[in-house]
Amino acid sequence: MKRKLFFWLDSLQISRSERIAISVLMALMLLLTSAIVFIDPAPSIDNETYADLEEVFRERSAIKQQEHAAIMARYTPAAGNTTGQEAVQMNEPVANIKSLEKPEPAQASPDTIRININKASAKELQQLPGIGPAYSERIVEWRNEHGNFSSVEQLLEIRGIGPVRLEKIRTMIVL
Repeated sequence: MKRKLFFWLDSLQISRSERIAISVLMALMLLLTSAIVFIDPAPSIDNETYADLEEVFRERSAIKQQEHAAIMARYTPAAGNTTGQEAVQMNEPVANIKSLEKPEPAQASPDTIRININKASAKELQQLPGIGPAYSERIVEWRNEHGNFSSVEQLLEIRGIGPVRLEKIRTMIVL
């Protein structure tokens, strides 16, 4: 075995000092690898240290829960506080947020609007919910190219108008 190792090292065509250095490094690597495999260091932390760490964790968790509860209390109205002025003074949310929002533009109810899609202009078509300037122009262009609509389902041929949008406006359309 020793002889085979020698001839193997000799076939590398390196000098004697280099062979010695390689041999020493290989032996050192083998020694360190076996030391790592056979030596298993025991954990240096005892149960008391773990108990102390768990106590610190519980304390910090309780503090975080209190902070979270304080933040959430700002966003939930108190039981007796229903007026907006008192809520603003106490840094609590206003009970009636809808009153602070911009009013929505008045729209006629679906029952009162009846639009003839064969005669309506682009502006009139915009009264339908979900139909804006682009869709109304597409409807008018389709009508100019193909003639009057013979059924409401033909609106599905217009790019952007799908079954959901059609169902929203179906009751407001007249042919």
